[in-house]
Amino acid sequence: MERKAEYCLTQIFHYLVNGLAAIVFFCCIAYSGYALWDNWSILKEPDQVREDLIRYKPANEEELSYSFQELKAMNPDVCGWVVMDHTGIDYPIVQGEDNFEYLDKDALGNPEISGSIFLDCQNNRKFTDPYMVLMGHHMQAGKMFGDLDKYSDETFFRKNTTGKIYLPDRVLYLETAAFLTVDAYDKYIYRTQWDNISERQELLKRIYEQAQYTRGEELTTEDQMVALSTCSTSGTNARHVLICRIVHS
Repeated sequence: MERKAEYCLTQIFHYLVNGLAAIVFFCCIAYSGYALWDNWSILKEPDQVREDLIRYKPANEEELSYSFQELKAMNPDVCGWVVMDHTGIDYPIVQGEDNFEYLDKDALGNPEISGSIFLDCQNNRKFTDPYMVLMGHHMQAGKMFGDLDKYSDETFFRKNTTGKIYLPDRVLYLETAAFLTVDAYDKYIYRTQWDNISERQELLKRIYEQAQYTRGEELTTEDQMVALSTCSTSGTNARHVLICRIVHS
């Protein structure tokens, strides 16, 4: 009787262990499925917003006024649209009251983990400053500013040199000038007020000291510049920055 009781207890124990293992297994499967769905959703959201807005993207200079009238009706914080040729960078630009507002809001102002491409809050939203900073999250599959990684390849950097920023009243034509990896708290690269020419010389010096690659004629204090910035996988506070000169508008 004792052996039979022990046998029954052993069988019950095995059933419990196997049942628990099965529950854990199915929980892992369910979590993995959710994680994949969640990751897919995060990657899909920027494209969904862009698809919603792409029909309002100006195709030429004649459409600028109408296109931005429509975009601003959906969100008055929209101030431009940036395109870097031969990359997935093709998004509206917004500007918030500070540089945190659009870290987790899409271009329509809705909560979204992928955020938006935004202009530094201290820059003039009419893009008249000597030096302007655009920021965006480094997302997988090249979403948002994830494709800035492409410029870390010297061959790509030298072959792909152009971009545009559409504004309500004109188009800024961009030419890539330098690719950098810098600290997120760099007091030169992330400073936006450069009214003094001698101070702008310090900025240029910093750019060329930090640059991994440069191309074209060397930047001067007369050049109007745009810096595109995103996180880098090379360090917690590391940032990839693509410096572009505005060649004409």
